[in-house]
Amino acid sequence: MKKLLALVAATGLLAVACGSDSADVATLGDGDGSKGAGATAAPTTVLDDEAAVMAFTQCMRDQGIEYMDPVMDSEGNVQKPGLAEGFTITREKLKAPYQECSKHLEGVTFGQEREDVSDLVDQKIALTDCLRDKGFDLDDPTAETLSQWRIDFRMEYDWDDPAAKQAYEECTAAGLGDER
Repeated sequence: MKKLLALVAATGLLAVACGSDSADVATLGDGDGSKGAGATAAPTTVLDDEAAVMAFTQCMRDQGIEYMDPVMDSEGNVQKPGLAEGFTITREKLKAPYQECSKHLEGVTFGQEREDVSDLVDQKIALTDCLRDKGFDLDDPTAETLSQWRIDFRMEYDWDDPAAKQAYEECTAAGLGDER
């Protein structure tokens, strides 16, 4: 019983000593009482982006698509993953797995600054409005979904249908943006 009491007391003492913000306790601070930059972890965004790209890569692997692990550049930015060396697949066979897994990449910038895409989104909405007026059912993009919307549009729009191609050419001729 004495050993148990001593162990509980020692644990409590250790917890109090380690949790102290007292000026008398050594820290990894900058000497001015604040916690220094050296004591902080990597920015959350970089870690979130890396985790998101790894989730995408694993999802693609689970779908039978061989992808390389994500790579960080010299500035700490996660790079777009690519197919494993020697692995080949047609665009058509890649379509379904990519659509399943691309949700993991939403918001990942791959080291690029987030630009104001509101004008571009407005152009693409005008394009989808024009195509809808011509009888084609399309979803509108948002600032958050623009990148994925563009990929989906290129892959899903029926470029082989003469009426779809003509409608697209008429809408883009009106200055509503080219998505091919």
